[in-house]
Amino acid sequence: MICLRRVLPSSPLPAPSVRGALLLTLASVLASAFTPAWAQSASAPAPTEELQAPPERLAADIREAVVRVPVTVEDAFGRDISGDLLVTTFRPPGPGPFPLVVISHGRASKTRAEYKRQRFESAARFFVRKGFAVAVPLRIGYGELAALGDPEASVRCDSPRYESAAKAAATQIAAVVRQLSTTADIDARRVLLVGQSVGGFATIAATAEQIDGEVAAIDFAGGHGGDPDLHPGEPCRPDELQRRFSDFGRRAAQRPQPVPTLWVFTENDRYFSPRHQRRWSEAYRAAGGLVETRQLPAFGEDGHQLFGKGNDLWQPLVDAFLKPIGFDIPGALPFPTGGDVDVEDLRALPSSRLGDGYRKFLAAKEPRAFATNGRRWGYAFGDDAQSRALALCERNAQAEEPCRLYAVNRTVVWSKP
Repeated sequence: MICLRRVLPSSPLPAPSVRGALLLTLASVLASAFTPAWAQSASAPAPTEELQAPPERLAADIREAVVRVPVTVEDAFGRDISGDLLVTTFRPPGPGPFPLVVISHGRASKTRAEYKRQRFESAARFFVRKGFAVAVPLRIGYGELAALGDPEASVRCDSPRYESAAKAAATQIAAVVRQLSTTADIDARRVLLVGQSVGGFATIAATAEQIDGEVAAIDFAGGHGGDPDLHPGEPCRPDELQRRFSDFGRRAAQRPQPVPTLWVFTENDRYFSPRHQRRWSEAYRAAGGLVETRQLPAFGEDGHQLFGKGNDLWQPLVDAFLKPIGFDIPGALPFPTGGDVDVEDLRALPSSRLGDGYRKFLAAKEPRAFATNGRRWGYAFGDDAQSRALALCERNAQAEEPCRLYAVNRTVVWSKP
């Protein structure tokens, strides 16, 4: 059973002109939340002796907000569990209606009670650039909802209960889609589901549930029951997972309009080896599901982290997958080349007050990016540097002039408004 009620907000989110008025008191977000050590901005907070975390500032430039979605699910033992999902939302500027993407997080069973509000800010900004409204739910069994129970537990490695876990996760995704689809600025006819790890497993499971308005699904390294330390690449009963994915494909094929799916994985996934992910995708296809696979080379020490740490690699793939479906606005930010201004020339900066920050940018390794609005600045290096630099600058700019990229790698891309 799914209960639906709106808690926040009851109307489209406020316009960016109210920047600075949006504050939410929460603990610090997960590592995916844009405050890495390799990114800095002009107004970074000074150290404090107070132990209490400061209020978290919502990203006003992408209209970040938090809503609650009530839902009831059933665990592996047939018990009902009810709770209010904590859902982070982001929106582009304007009244919409916007297509909706729901991003589903993965699972670390040993630390599931430590989960904070989920954001996936790099991914969210990518989809906002494409014109999507974004919803990122924290599901039952994680973080503040961990004490309610663990409906996504597989229970036993030798006899895992993947079916109940899939049903519980899919039910929650469906609840988020249904509630947000009732708002005036959401186009309920264009829904995209995206998930990583157990979230990818849940995304394919939700596609089998034939959610109204779903037009595509993207699975990043989807699976369940993995243990990268004790059994790298070998999850509990991969044959049972293959049966689950086959069943998902069979039910997805019964939809009046088939939903295309993209499966992205890497050579060095320490949770689910690529041979298992290929078999699962092939089982889904053989049962009637639409599948497009992309196996990437080894990524870092564990390719399972691609979605959170390899945005520059996967975003162009997703752009290419979504373009034929009707989402042709690019979200990936290509690295520019050329330029007429010497990147080392500080005299070319739009303001001398940017000098200190720009010197830090010049000292950073590539890929790197520097953004400014002429008064505030932000820089970042590494994965998704351009998007993160803009976000850090916007975080300081608030109601001032919006930030733009000034330099990327060795190229000055700034032009006067």
